[in-house]
Amino acid sequence: MSHLKTDWLCVATEGDTVDGRIIERQWIIDMGETYDYNHYVALIWPEHEDDYGNFGEVLEATWNDGEDGLARLYVSLCPNIRLIFANHEDQLLFFSIEPEENWRGSGRTYLKGLAVTDTPASVGTTRLRFSSRRKKLSKQGYYGCVISRDGKIKQEERMKNWQKLFGIKPKFEDETPPDDTAQGDDKLQALANAVN
Repeated sequence: MSHLKTDWLCVATEGDTVDGRIIERQWIIDMGETYDYNHYVALIWPEHEDDYGNFGEVLEATWNDGEDGLARLYVSLCPNIRLIFANHEDQLLFFSIEPEENWRGSGRTYLKGLAVTDTPASVGTTRLRFSSRRKKLSKQGYYGCVISRDGKIKQEERMKNWQKLFGIKPKFEDETPPDDTAQGDDKLQALANAVN
């Protein structure tokens, strides 16, 4: 799980949806007031499909009325890397709620899940946009190296000292090996004298 946390994002607005359904005002109020991460975590699903694994978690929910008097549901998310990559590719940009009416016999509606979609039913949802301070998303946290046939390592400059963390002293391609031939010859001569 990533430790990222988004700001508040609008995921639903009360009233008519673009596909002819209605998001009830009381649903928005209930979901904003009852959502509890420690009670039941609403997961984020791509296009309401759970066959492909989740894309993160809803951390918090709240609601308030907009300037137009319509209730809006806001959430804070903990996205995982799959959602971040989809968003990086301009996919799954908006939200669709998964309300569960009469949650556990309470008479109130609970936010059971949240979908990311390119075709939201609710109007007024926030467009999901992750800030990309690091331009090379695919290399984040990874460093490349090549090990040649003679065991020397050719690698990115940023990685040259990582082996120290593990007590390893690698042979780098730009290092020249010490001249051990004289010392090796002395050892060989000493061994030959000891055998004779």
